[in-house]
Amino acid sequence: MVIAPHQNDEAVGCAGTVIKHVKAGGHVEIAFCTHDSSERMKEVSRAVSIMGSQKNHYMQFPMRTLSGNKNFEDNLAMIINKVDPDTVFLPFWFDKHSDHIAVSKAIINIKQKIDLNFMVYSYAVLSPLNPNCLFDISDVWELKKKMIECYKTQTALRDYVKIAQWLNQYWAEIKRPGMLYAETFFKATVQEYISLGKRIFK
Repeated sequence: MVIAPHQNDEAVGCAGTVIKHVKAGGHVEIAFCTHDSSERMKEVSRAVSIMGSQKNHYMQFPMRTLSGNKNFEDNLAMIINKVDPDTVFLPFWFDKHSDHIAVSKAIINIKQKIDLNFMVYSYAVLSPLNPNCLFDISDVWELKKKMIECYKTQTALRDYVKIAQWLNQYWAEIKRPGMLYAETFFKATVQEYISLGKRIFK
C-alpha cells in the first residue's frame, strides 16, 4: 500500500520500487489524501495507469489541512483496515511539508484505535533522508520519469524529474557504484516507526 499526501508524491518517492513490485505480480493500492483540481485528477489517472496499481482510494481533503484533522485520520484508518497491508510506503518524518508529516503523525493515532502490523518504507519527496534500504530501479527509471511527467501542473512549478533523477542517481552511486538509479527508504516495523516519531516530536 502507498500513502500519498498529494497526487505526485507516489511518483517521486517510490514509483520505481512499486512498478517493479507490480511487474513481479504484486498487488498495490494507493491512498491519495488530498485533492486540489480536476486537472490534477486527470493527471493522476494517467500516472497510476503507468504504475499499475490495482485500486486507488481518493480522500480528497484540501491541501494543507491534514495536520490534526480527525476526519482525515478516521478515513485513513478505515482504508488501512480494509486493505490490511503487509507493507506501507509513506513520506518520512522530516519531509518538508505539513501534509507529509501529518500522514506519519496520523499513523501514531491510528495505532491507538486499530491493530497495525506492517513494515513501513518511508520515502523522500522534498527532503533527502538517511536510508537503511535501497532498491535498484535502473530498469524502470524511464517509466518512473513518465509518471512524474504526467503531473504537468506540478512540473510547471518545480522540476520534479530533475529532483528524482538527482536523488536516485546520487544514492545509486553512493551505495552501489556502477548502479544507475536507486530508490532509498527508511525501513522499520510500524511500531519502530511510531517510536521514532514520538522521540522526534516529544
